[in-house]
Amino acid sequence: KSYQLSHSLQVLQCRWVLRQRFLLPYVPLPGIGSANVPAMKLGLDMVFETHGFCNCRLQKRGVFLVPESYRWECIKQESAGVKQLAAETGYPEVFAGLLAARGVHNKEEAQRFLYPSEKNMYDPFLMKGMPEAVDRILRAIDGREKIVIYGDYDVDGITSTSILYRGLKSLKADVGFYIPHRESEGYGLNAKAVEKLANDGFKLLITVDCGISSADLIKEFQGKIDIIVTDHHMPPQCIAVLNPHQSDCGYPYKELAGCGVAFTLCRGLMLKKYGVSYTDNIELAALGTIADVVSLTGENRIIVKEGMKRFLSTPVKGLFALIQAAGLIKDTTQSITHADQISFGLAPRLNAAGRISHAKEGVELMITDSTQEAQQLAERLCSTNVTRREIEKDICTQAEERIKQLGIEKDMAIVVDGPNWHPGVIGIVASRILDELHRPVLVITVNDGIGKGSCRSIPAFNIYEALAAQSDLLIQFGGHKMAAGFSIKAENIEEFRKRMNEYAKEHLTEEDCIPVLDIEEVIPVEKLTVDFVKSLDLLEPCGCDNPKPLFASNNIFVETARYIGADKRHFKCQLGKNSDLIDAIFWGAGEPQPCRAGDNINIVFEPEIHEWYGEHVQLICKDIRVDKKRIITRDFLADVYRKIRSILREPRLAEDVKRLLTEGTGFDAADIDIALAVFEELRLISRYN
Repeated sequence: KSYQLSHSLQVLQCRWVLRQRFLLPYVPLPGIGSANVPAMKLGLDMVFETHGFCNCRLQKRGVFLVPESYRWECIKQESAGVKQLAAETGYPEVFAGLLAARGVHNKEEAQRFLYPSEKNMYDPFLMKGMPEAVDRILRAIDGREKIVIYGDYDVDGITSTSILYRGLKSLKADVGFYIPHRESEGYGLNAKAVEKLANDGFKLLITVDCGISSADLIKEFQGKIDIIVTDHHMPPQCIAVLNPHQSDCGYPYKELAGCGVAFTLCRGLMLKKYGVSYTDNIELAALGTIADVVSLTGENRIIVKEGMKRFLSTPVKGLFALIQAAGLIKDTTQSITHADQISFGLAPRLNAAGRISHAKEGVELMITDSTQEAQQLAERLCSTNVTRREIEKDICTQAEERIKQLGIEKDMAIVVDGPNWHPGVIGIVASRILDELHRPVLVITVNDGIGKGSCRSIPAFNIYEALAAQSDLLIQFGGHKMAAGFSIKAENIEEFRKRMNEYAKEHLTEEDCIPVLDIEEVIPVEKLTVDFVKSLDLLEPCGCDNPKPLFASNNIFVETARYIGADKRHFKCQLGKNSDLIDAIFWGAGEPQPCRAGDNINIVFEPEIHEWYGEHVQLICKDIRVDKKRIITRDFLADVYRKIRSILREPRLAEDVKRLLTEGTGFDAADIDIALAVFEELRLISRYN
């Protein structure tokens, strides 16, 4: 890029340009010899303070004007341990620090973490209940007894059902499946469904990702149908329970999702029946594990890493069709390695069936042997997901309007209700509002005098305990610390809103409602090479307990800044100096503008490789803090402009101009950057490619 003089305006005419462009009231600029004044954004208005993207800025989010502040917290590492790990593994200290933050302390642990292998999976018979479960299932297969798999309607339940169905089919079992309807039946076992299955001649029922809270119901059906529970919550008594969370279970890894437990059952069956290690359908276990947002460490990391390797070559026709329909395969795609491709690309499409249609469509997709049927079902799920998004958007708009109507934007807990909102999407709506307001959100849909609620919370607030404290107002409730559900009579909602907000005031502070950015390393942008950013892929799959690393860089100069996208919702800036520029993107940046050309900023970001006319590093920005401390004077601007007029008798490269302005002049390079941004904005100089 090069600079050239635009016209002959003098610096002393700046205030006329300011008034013309910004319609500001006339305020004299500081005269020669006057005291220094702060350099404002762009250096354009050296008198008026403008609020920027800093700790106390207000940003438009949805219909709300909310504080968009983050706490920046650096993850502390014991430096001696990091140095030792770097020396032992041969990795740079920055990368060794990332490993240490993930519980890696030596070369052997680093090898197991970075290169997980199915060979390192535990013996399935270490899981309590595995011998009894395997024996009962094999006995049913040998005796040609009818087996039914009873699943759940989320992605974990769909994949759990599909894994076990495909595994049992490979053993020639007479097997079917049953998924309850979200609205009419609800979560888990219900007596009417179990009664029907028993009457239909099924002798063995195996739950996947459900059944834990049904101890009384299971006892009721003893003698009518045998029940095996596989789940990842605390279990009741029945024929056999497979659950690593049992207090006396010897299985070393406890964080398996429901699909991980189902996969482990299949491993046990094949080991007992044929004496072989079983890895079929591990790609389905990878999908369900990612979607259920369980810890991506230990055996879950093995399942996901090994499963994702098979995505492009999977024999599961439905999975491949869904990957294609979701647009995850491009001409240059050689592998799928990032967990967020699954959590944003595949999981919502499978979840959509259970939310607004029926989850059995997801199981049918994953068990079909027909390519044509797989493609049709995948397209149907994609269409269902589009409908789900439209419903969600409409309810979000109504909920935001209702919040404004009630005047509860500043409540410590947001309880918002509306008539006939689709119960399958109110949980997503709660998450969206939480993202905007950074506090617990409870969304209630009211139908025929009964409200059904879904809650999402923040780390500092246990939403399950909050519901328990108001249980006298509720019909029923359940869940855990961060998410829960409940039902309530419509006439109790107003009192519930009042009491929930009072409870939140007692248990939360304003600081608790400020989201935290956990920074793993503070790193200069010049060290963000393509090779370094590519090395971060070794940490994939990233997710719960293994997050994508966040970095921070300080004192970076903003070369250019502008909104992008058809609706100008996103923001792009170029950071650095001279020819060493790096692109930074803010998705959905909102207003006001995060930063301006000429600013010096501190930034928190995720780096990625962007492939556009070759590979280069791009920063996905999370937060910016603008440095407002730099001081410039009118004398300085005048001196720089005079120097520019002598330099730019013909167009010159931008980096040459900056070099000539700093060499032998005593001018500070950062001040020169600000001055050039001022003159460019005032059109005293122009830049072109």
